[in-house]
Amino acid sequence: MAEYRLSPAAVAYRRDTRSYWVPELGIVVGPAHHPLLAALWQARALKRAGVRFSNQAGEIIAHTPSFAAAFENKDELYILKEVVANGVYNVVPGTPGAVVLDIGMNVGYASLQFAAQPWVAAVWAYEPVPSTYRRALRNLNRNPQLAARIKPHNYGLADHNANMTFDFSPHWRGAAGVKGMSPEFRDYHGVKEHDFRPVTVQVRSAAEVVSELRAAFPLAEVIVKLDCEGCEYRIINDLQKAGLLPQLEVFLIEWHQCGADELLQVLAAAGFFTLSLTPQESTGMIYACRRSGR
Repeated sequence: MAEYRLSPAAVAYRRDTRSYWVPELGIVVGPAHHPLLAALWQARALKRAGVRFSNQAGEIIAHTPSFAAAFENKDELYILKEVVANGVYNVVPGTPGAVVLDIGMNVGYASLQFAAQPWVAAVWAYEPVPSTYRRALRNLNRNPQLAARIKPHNYGLADHNANMTFDFSPHWRGAAGVKGMSPEFRDYHGVKEHDFRPVTVQVRSAAEVVSELRAAFPLAEVIVKLDCEGCEYRIINDLQKAGLLPQLEVFLIEWHQCGADELLQVLAAAGFFTLSLTPQESTGMIYACRRSGR
């Protein structure tokens, strides 16, 4: 409790089970989830956003206003907060029937949030790491009505069809990708080399996938959520070379380590208005909307 700066008023320790009762959230945090105690402030932010919590079959479940999903570590709790409490993907198109391309599905939070919106007709989601993909499927299965709108794929997108190998940690699923973790991220979170193992995944050409999606939904507005830890540059360039950027309406991009300028230039040349947040950091968000041409 001292290590995580927890007040005895905030949690109660149960010596017989080595677990903590968190009355504010109404959950028991067992030994497998003890590191979550350092991130209770994120759970409190989610509670303020209307999320309630429960224990089910050894898992901790977040019941958001739109979906239910499990989280097992600080990284997943942070991503859930981004999606639900911070609303980083709260875009609403002008007409119903939009299709979302979720590149970097992770454990499924953003896909579920999109699928819950009445203006979304379908979500095509891509997650290359098998263990992360399996966790995403479990979260989708908890929400069968929403899952009916989601088409998950166990491969990633890049600029060609291939296999890629990179370092992966199950404790930091959201940081897995070709660029790896930034030194700042590793130092801040105390991540060690032994936390990783190499994983080989399949990727496909983004241009091929977008062409398939356009054939299936020729008239729909397409929103691209792009969070793939370094492959965003390859994906945008692949779409640009194939002449497909004008066929997409909105981009919600989290870029990593290489800056926003390259992406902004390509999107602007393709006719998009752009908004870039935290451009001087090692990661940031770009929001882009294609001009109507009027």
